[in-house]
Amino acid sequence: MNFGQALDSALIKNYKTFKGRACRAEWFYFLLFSVGLTILLSVIGGIVSVAGLDVEYLATLSEEQAAEYLLESPQFEYLKWISIVVGLLLFLPSLSVTVRRLQDLDYSFYWAIPYFLTSAVALVISFDPLAELAQRLGGAVNLVSIVYILVFLRKGSYGPNRFGENPLEKNPEDTY
Repeated sequence: MNFGQALDSALIKNYKTFKGRACRAEWFYFLLFSVGLTILLSVIGGIVSVAGLDVEYLATLSEEQAAEYLLESPQFEYLKWISIVVGLLLFLPSLSVTVRRLQDLDYSFYWAIPYFLTSAVALVISFDPLAELAQRLGGAVNLVSIVYILVFLRKGSYGPNRFGENPLEKNPEDTY
């Protein structure tokens, strides 16, 4: 499965499908797309946001004051809302491909609950990233994400399992 096929499967064909299995390539390509899209929008939003800031005033502030000034600026509000909208748009496909990836490893979809909870917490953190609780929860979100990445490095079970056929075995009706 290549990048285009993985995105077609995760974002178009199976974005709300929780049955079946997803191979490693589908999950990791979706993760790559999500991170790449987030970085691209952040860079574009950052460039647009910096254009309207008073750089001379910013240079006189301490690091904490500068961070607070930047995060409370009206320019940053656009970036924050873009981040929240992208997170909401990718939430269902992300949860779906994660459940199917777990099922490819022959794990129950219940193992997606920590992923679901940390994804919801990450969206809530986006509203007030400066809060101390948000910073602490951000560490937990990152830790859970790392655990899932490490678990998902494993190959799926060979042949059919209780969740369906192996997604890497070619079926005659497949178009790719």
